[in-house]
Amino acid sequence: MSDGRGLLKAMLLPGATFVLFLILWQIAVEYGIAPITVASPSRIAATVIREWDILWFHMEPTLLTAIMGYLAAAVTALCLGFLVYSMRRIESSVLTVGAVLDSIPIIAVAPILIIWMGLSLSTRITITAVICLFPMLISVIQGLNTQPKNAQELFTVLAAGPVQKFRLLALPNALPYIFVGLKIAAPLAVLGALVAEWTGAEWGLGVFMINAMFGLRVDQLWSAVFLACAMSTGAYGLVCLFEYLSVEPGQNPDGGKS
Repeated sequence: MSDGRGLLKAMLLPGATFVLFLILWQIAVEYGIAPITVASPSRIAATVIREWDILWFHMEPTLLTAIMGYLAAAVTALCLGFLVYSMRRIESSVLTVGAVLDSIPIIAVAPILIIWMGLSLSTRITITAVICLFPMLISVIQGLNTQPKNAQELFTVLAAGPVQKFRLLALPNALPYIFVGLKIAAPLAVLGALVAEWTGAEWGLGVFMINAMFGLRVDQLWSAVFLACAMSTGAYGLVCLFEYLSVEPGQNPDGGKS
C-alpha cells in the first residue's frame, strides 16, 4: 500500500507539470504568441480523434519496428554480456567496439545498410537495434561486474558452471543496472524506428510525418509528433512497470538491499 502511495506521489508532480505545460501551450497559440506553424493541444487532440484510422495504420509498422529492434538489442546485449562475463579479457574490446558504433551517426550509416540489406523490415529493425544497443550493453556489463563476493565464493564452492553462475547469480543481481539501460533504450527504440522510416519506407509514422511536413499539413504533423512522444513515454513507463514487478523493493544498484 505504501509502495502504491509512493508511486502516486512520484507521478503527481510530473503530471501536474505536464498539465500546466499544455494549458500554457493552448494559451500561447490562442493569443498568437506561438508561431502559426504550432498547433494547439485541442487541435492536435481533434486531429488524432478525427484521423485515428490513418494514424493507426502508420503507427502499426512503427511499433513493430521499435519492438523488434528493442528486443534484438536486448538479446544482443545479454549475449555479449555473457561473453564478457565468461571471458573478462574481451571486456575492453567489446566496450570499445560498442562505443565506436554508438559514436557513428546512424543517419550516415543508414544508407549503407539500405544498399546492403535493401528497403525491408529487417533493415529498419537493424537500425533501431543499433541505436538501442550501447546503453543496454553498458548497463548489462556494469551490472554483471557487481556481485556479492560471498555469493561468488559460495557458487565456487558448489562447483557451479559459468551458465549456472550467470543465470542464478550474476543476472538476478544485475537487474537494477540492466533496467537502467532498458529504460534509456525504450524511447530510443521509437526514435530508431522513425529514423529508419525517414531513410526509406513505404508507410509508418515517420513517413506520415515527412508527407505532412512537405504538404504543410500542420495539424497532421503535430498529431504524429504527439503520438511519437506518447509511444516513447509509454515505452518508458512499461519498462518501469516491469522493473517495479521484477526488482525487489529496496534493492540497490550494487545488488545489495537497504
